[in-house]
Amino acid sequence: MIKRWFEITATGPAETTEHVTALLIDMGSPGVMEDEQEGKKVLKAYIPSDSLLRSNKNALKERLRNYGWTCRVNPFENLDWLTKWKEHIKPIRISNRILIKPTWRKIAKKAGRIIIEIDPGMAFGTGSHASTIMCLKAADKLAHIIKGKNVLDVGTGSGILAITAAKLGARKVVAIDIDQEALRVARRNIRLNNVSKKVAVSAKPLDKIKGKFFIIFANIIAEELTKIASQLKDRLMDNGFLILSGILQERSHEVETAYKGLGFKLFKTYSKGEWVCLIFH
Repeated sequence: MIKRWFEITATGPAETTEHVTALLIDMGSPGVMEDEQEGKKVLKAYIPSDSLLRSNKNALKERLRNYGWTCRVNPFENLDWLTKWKEHIKPIRISNRILIKPTWRKIAKKAGRIIIEIDPGMAFGTGSHASTIMCLKAADKLAHIIKGKNVLDVGTGSGILAITAAKLGARKVVAIDIDQEALRVARRNIRLNNVSKKVAVSAKPLDKIKGKFFIIFANIIAEELTKIASQLKDRLMDNGFLILSGILQERSHEVETAYKGLGFKLFKTYSKGEWVCLIFH
């Protein structure tokens, strides 16, 4: 029997691409294809008809509008689309030490290798987005500092950064997000990677988080990073490190200015395509 799908073509601003990708994956799309037209991002996803009917097309369009996106929905049929898609999902090598892989891929264990298990069929980042990759590279660079320290992950999404910090030897990791679906997914990924004893997941907003942290990750959009700059400073220990990502190239200067204005020094910059990751000390 042919499984029926809907093809979703969504168009909108680059800065909320990861959120919209997460939404489409959460609704059942095995993956999302990304393109660009006339300065805007175009995402194509395939959602099972039963899933979309339950969720309601109008509700989907309304959720996309909240991120500044529009979409078209068309029927689509394919016998082996999901199977073929899975065949093309490859492990992502972040460094000689860190590797991200989908749950169905088998990877040989190797001394010193850290494997992060992520199911791309679940919501939020799978590690393939440029902003996430740069955060992971930053974590790898600071691995010797992360070990034994307390870490905060602001806007945890899939929990991938919190999981990585735990596997790099962090003493304790707090992963926060205001999105309940993100928290559900993060908890599942944390269990999948056997780091539940080290990682605490919380729905508390940043200003309600107690204690201080030596490393703070915040992979969110530039506007939010600027807004919460003072709160991040309050949560950071003396001589600690901020790893900020989700920043478009054209917005990096305003983020840098905001944090330097609070006394931070720029330690390192990563860039990948149109995205930037800033490490402050």
